[in-house]
Amino acid sequence: MALYYMSRDIQSARASETAHGCTDVLRRHERTCKSRGQHPETSIETVPDQRDVKRKRLSQSSGSTSCALGQAEPPVEDLPSERHVEDYSYALFDDMLGLPDGASVNMPSPLDFSALDFLLFPRISSDTFAAEKLEYMAYFTSARGMSTFTDRPSFLRRQKMAAEAYDKKLLHEENSQPTQSLLGKDDSGALTETDSDRLASKSREIVDSIRSISSSKRKEDSITVEWSPIALERCLKFFSPPNIRRFLAYFWSLWYPHCPIVHKPLFDASSASPSLLCVMLIIGACLSPRERDMEDAREWMDTAEELVFSHECFRGEAIAGQVTKLCMKEKVQCLQASYMVCSLQKREGSAEAQARSRRHRHASMVALTRSIGPKTASHRHLSYEEMSDGWWRDFVEKEELIRTMTFIFLMDAALTILHNSPPRMVVSELKMDVACPESCFQAESAQECNKNLRTWAVTRFWKKRISVVSVVRRVCQSIIDDDLVQEYSFIGTFNLFTMVQAIHSLMFHLHNSLVFESTLAPVQTGLENWRRIWCERVPEDLGLPDTPENLWKQVGFLRQASEFWQLARIMADEIMSTTNGCEDENDEEEERSKALSRYDHTDMGDVNGLIMQYRRLNLGVS
Repeated sequence: MALYYMSRDIQSARASETAHGCTDVLRRHERTCKSRGQHPETSIETVPDQRDVKRKRLSQSSGSTSCALGQAEPPVEDLPSERHVEDYSYALFDDMLGLPDGASVNMPSPLDFSALDFLLFPRISSDTFAAEKLEYMAYFTSARGMSTFTDRPSFLRRQKMAAEAYDKKLLHEENSQPTQSLLGKDDSGALTETDSDRLASKSREIVDSIRSISSSKRKEDSITVEWSPIALERCLKFFSPPNIRRFLAYFWSLWYPHCPIVHKPLFDASSASPSLLCVMLIIGACLSPRERDMEDAREWMDTAEELVFSHECFRGEAIAGQVTKLCMKEKVQCLQASYMVCSLQKREGSAEAQARSRRHRHASMVALTRSIGPKTASHRHLSYEEMSDGWWRDFVEKEELIRTMTFIFLMDAALTILHNSPPRMVVSELKMDVACPESCFQAESAQECNKNLRTWAVTRFWKKRISVVSVVRRVCQSIIDDDLVQEYSFIGTFNLFTMVQAIHSLMFHLHNSLVFESTLAPVQTGLENWRRIWCERVPEDLGLPDTPENLWKQVGFLRQASEFWQLARIMADEIMSTTNGCEDENDEEEERSKALSRYDHTDMGDVNGLIMQYRRLNLGVS
């Protein structure tokens, strides 16, 4: 029903456009928008480019910015009271976000999402307007492979760029050291010619780990490789030092932008854990332009999964006790490896591997996250006044933990959105700090990191070490004012993506709570606040030269946050229409079963079907 009304509104607008020969949708909306009566002075010609305004704001000194950024956030108890009717749905929302009793009962009436008026508001940015098409989500939910985290044309262009850059570097190394190339050219994997290579010992360590776990595999293990001299030869070849360098180059350039949880400037392949490095190499091979690399990589996926989850961190008896004895770096690398291998199996693995990753491995990953404690993922004890390498490493270690735990939640939310799997994490436990800006995490020295952190330090997010759940709670409680929108726009693409995924997670809980009256008001309020914040942000890679050496610094999959926002609006409309349009309990259950279809399914057919139905009705796309 909601899709029907949205389709009718757009089709009517298109008919009017044809009749008057008008090609500019925003100009037509300026004449017809109901809000023009309230803001008569606003027009398309006079509204300034918000990104230009933002750039000017960013160019100002941090001293002049600190006043605006230091404004105190209004406490929950000071929010204006507009309704006093007892509503159990708001009590449920309070519990989910850890709010005091009755805090969200004062929330204003929910926004009307049955039309697309506010999508056409003149001040909206072009990328949010483009999100209406759900073009990328239609592709992502219908395709497979690690390369699908980027749209196909962009991926092929970047893949070619990365491959050519690596070949050029290889040639340069060979010419500068003709007697013995550090990079090597032989892909046979024989270690005799590369014993002097600093990665030779790491290559042997990975092979020995795989051989050990493959030789002692149990019936319930996921390993499919039968260990033999031939398997050893293939393993030596795939994880040879030349391939380690080549696959790492593809990993950093082509997949790391989608998952910036490892600190690249301080990453050392020769000292990384064999399980983490093993998964990174397989991901890199899956993105290689050589077809043979992808085929070889698939042979080791299940083995890499078993290698990662055989660590003592993931043993049931070790979760509560032995984990505390491990150093934090080892714990973080366990989490990073587990996230990456689950992502790998989700996009490249067999149907059995996908189900195993979603139902079992993900649960182990969440359990380890809880055993470490999201609250420990905080910079609260770190001062940015120092500039030593020791300070920098402490910052990196904590920031990696913050980002890794956040990405584990993002995977949890993605499983809910794409597979209708009940969330294993709740928003109220996201007590890790919001992630620091990319400029701080990508810094290649302690001095550069410290300099960039000083700009971030004037915001409330660093001053108060604000957690993810606090941000989500604030945007879902009530419509925020323009000053707070401006401040929150500095939070960055990563954190904005996390916010919209958290709203998706909340929507699943609210929808399945069996309490339907007004339950989506927090979701609708959060989505409207999120839209306003997103339109004010400046992308981190704006102005970044499109060169091979900068590929790892680009914003990847997270830039699709606006399409997840649009998908949340569609889902909210569907939920509200099926809830309000049912005449009795039997009809209601039937309608809900159609909307939800299946729980915890391996394919993404249901969400893809919803997207394609929306595109057909509203955009005329077949």
